[in-house]
Amino acid sequence: MSVITTDTLIEGIRRDDVLAWLSNPDSHDKFLQGAFDDVKRTGERTWELTVKMVPKSRVIGYEILQLDESHGGRRLLCRTTGKRTAGELHYSLRTMKPSSNTLITLHSDYDPGGAMGRVIDAAGLREALESRWRKVLDNVQRGVYEAHK
Repeated sequence: MSVITTDTLIEGIRRDDVLAWLSNPDSHDKFLQGAFDDVKRTGERTWELTVKMVPKSRVIGYEILQLDESHGGRRLLCRTTGKRTAGELHYSLRTMKPSSNTLITLHSDYDPGGAMGRVIDAAGLREALESRWRKVLDNVQRGVYEAHK
């Protein structure tokens, strides 16, 4: 299992307001665009995300599963599918001081597969995915600020 974790701070907007925006599937259309080489919406809560790599592009299935408010923070649970990219992804939101600040952490666990998959992961897949997920959070931050002007 490979793990990618990245985060961003949203200043001046409360956690529940950020969560309401993030849990809207239409928001995902906006913040996934520009982070991946191609984005196709395939259902109400599903997308195909393309990562162009040499020698082969990867298509990642992305699906919003549910909100999880069963612990101290708030999480939006998602799933990724595809060869070398299947796993879990979630956005975790925490209140920071002052209470109007929200920290969003994107956490992705994915399975690159057997020995060959681990080589592909080390040879560039992990780096490509990590840069895309960072860009997703940059787009989330921008989208939240635009929605709360």
